[in-house]
Amino acid sequence: MASNQLPDILKVGPLQRPVNQVVSTDILQPTTFSQNYAKFVFDKKGILDSNSQLHVSQIVVNSDRPTTDTKCYYPTATGALALIRRAYLTIGGREISDLREVGQYNTWKRHHYSNAYKEGVAIPHQSGNDVFVGSAGLISGTNTATDKRARGFAPPYGVIGRESSEYGSNYNTSTNTFNTWGQQVASFTASNDKAKRLIPWEPSRAPAQLIALAQLCPVLVGLQLPLFAINQEVALHIEWAPNTWGHRFMYNRLDADSIAVNKDNCKSTILEDECFIVMDTLFYPGLMGEIEDQIMSRGGYSIPYDDVITQTNFLQYDETSGITSHDFQIPLAGKRIKRIIVQKASELTGVVQTLTCGYYNSVALRTGIDYNFRIDSKNVYSLPLKNVALQRQEADETEGIPMVLSSSLYSFFNQADQSTGVMTLPNDSNITNRLCNSHIQNNETGKQNWLGLKIENMYGQGHLMGIQPVIYTETGKLTGEDDGTGASPNKLSDRTVRFFCLYQKIMNINNGLVEVLD
Repeated sequence: MASNQLPDILKVGPLQRPVNQVVSTDILQPTTFSQNYAKFVFDKKGILDSNSQLHVSQIVVNSDRPTTDTKCYYPTATGALALIRRAYLTIGGREISDLREVGQYNTWKRHHYSNAYKEGVAIPHQSGNDVFVGSAGLISGTNTATDKRARGFAPPYGVIGRESSEYGSNYNTSTNTFNTWGQQVASFTASNDKAKRLIPWEPSRAPAQLIALAQLCPVLVGLQLPLFAINQEVALHIEWAPNTWGHRFMYNRLDADSIAVNKDNCKSTILEDECFIVMDTLFYPGLMGEIEDQIMSRGGYSIPYDDVITQTNFLQYDETSGITSHDFQIPLAGKRIKRIIVQKASELTGVVQTLTCGYYNSVALRTGIDYNFRIDSKNVYSLPLKNVALQRQEADETEGIPMVLSSSLYSFFNQADQSTGVMTLPNDSNITNRLCNSHIQNNETGKQNWLGLKIENMYGQGHLMGIQPVIYTETGKLTGEDDGTGASPNKLSDRTVRFFCLYQKIMNINNGLVEVLD
């Protein structure tokens, strides 16, 4: 009979008692590799550590100046995961876990990392530049009371942006000396990612990135996979993101020689020699025999895990029609759903090219929206949710961890005039207008407006959906400053709407074979 009690050595976390353990680290090369796709086949030995790392690297070449560094960088809130569009794990040729829009989904996940974790772990491993601290506005360089207020040292205390000169040791190019640590003089009004994180044109200088397999395969969140007890082929398939700006990388307006860059002539190449898995395999000499006996002759194990369904839709607001309403059907019949995450990304060139996050955005309307979900023909909220603070609260509850994201990045409310979008610094935006990688930082206002709904109960069990699809309803009004692209009288604004739905599945490992039930 299958056991539902997963042994501790197949769980992610500390063991209840000391046991003999052997760890083997190997380099796993892809069996197939191209600029569109890669496949890795795991050896049938030991237990796969879910924190094994995909090692990957890229270069960016400008066809106009192929031997000059473009100073391109990884999208700020996504990092190296921007390289991957889709990742799926197969056992015996059957999909076990499938994560589509990897970069988009992991942008949402990364918003829940603490600043300390980003700075100490995520950014060194995966690049990006999304540590938000009290920062300084663009000023003249003097130290008057007005300058101090502009930098956030007076009420309301704080101009939220990326790390600035007040919080580090800055090199003063005019005197060839370092400024004092913590000095309140904003001498740097423009900054770039550290040189070692910028993407060069030479493979020998390309920074290496590490992505945990659990970030690519939700099945590995909480599960160490017993490869030694599976007789079928276990393979990881990766489909790469487009090789253009906004996807794998974001461009800088000037290259290393201060020559203007034509972003459309910049192309990414993933380095085949740098694409491999640093595979940690665990061995427990005193315990693995018992596990193998359970799997081979006593019904095996039934392992619950979570997977993600991704649905992509298209949304178009019309400025001429006033308030508009849109309904989206999400077919989830028969699945136990735990969370629904909503992203509304702008792919308009004029919007994307002003951001440091590229296509990995979720753009709010300046006047806000109200929305509701209907599950099993019943509204989740008695009245549509319109208050931005409540929408943010619901998004924070989705993962059980608040997003580490300033309200300025979440919505336009209190950051700019709602009808015109005009920002008069420092009064109407508390994001600094300093340059980061040549992009004005306050362009990020309202660009991470993720929505979420937590459905699972206190025991972590999802809601069993009936035959009726989930209905997401949204009502909003487009204004003249909401990146409208159409000519008058039909001014339109487009969004790509994605729904990431986390749901429960069960994997049964029995007699060396794997079966999956939704």
